[in-house]
Amino acid sequence: MKGTGNLIYLVSDWLMRLAILNVLWIAFTLMGGGVFGIFPASAACVALLREWMADRRPPPVAFYWNIYKRSFLSANVVFLSTCVVLILLGLNIYTSLQFTGIWFYLFFSGTMFLGGGVLMTAILTFNPLSHGMKAKEALKNALHLLLLYPGRLLSFMAGFILLLLCIRFIPGILPLYSVNIILLLTVLLFPFPQEAHKPV
Repeated sequence: MKGTGNLIYLVSDWLMRLAILNVLWIAFTLMGGGVFGIFPASAACVALLREWMADRRPPPVAFYWNIYKRSFLSANVVFLSTCVVLILLGLNIYTSLQFTGIWFYLFFSGTMFLGGGVLMTAILTFNPLSHGMKAKEALKNALHLLLLYPGRLLSFMAGFILLLLCIRFIPGILPLYSVNIILLLTVLLFPFPQEAHKPV
């Protein structure tokens, strides 16, 4: 009974922490003007998740704010770079409309695949950004993780699809459980190599 009670407490505790985390993400995203708050808020979210998983309990708002400020510029450099690449890929899709048959499917599917890779690389920058890495280093590290763990992309996609299904059937959970779950998946599936950010 003691074990069951402890499990219920742990689950309830994490559900509460994740709900608080999502509210913080929304608040700090809005603080950054919406668009320019997304990436730094996500980096701060990952940093706080990492602290909790290490069984540390820093003051949530103060800790979140410190990481948010530290990563704001670098995170938005990554954000703007991602936007530029996605716009270029969008133009490539527009160009592919001029083709027909097999060439259209090759161009379209290839562009969509690249777009998915770009988005996933951007998501994986949140962990190195939260460690204080600059944009260029964070992108290199994210690409390294993506190439190192290609199989884990399937687990990530499965978790993402499951989250979308949950939101579809229970839309009320969206303000409390959405972005935080996606970021939790990245922390669990793509561990940050600690040695990567140590000075040489």
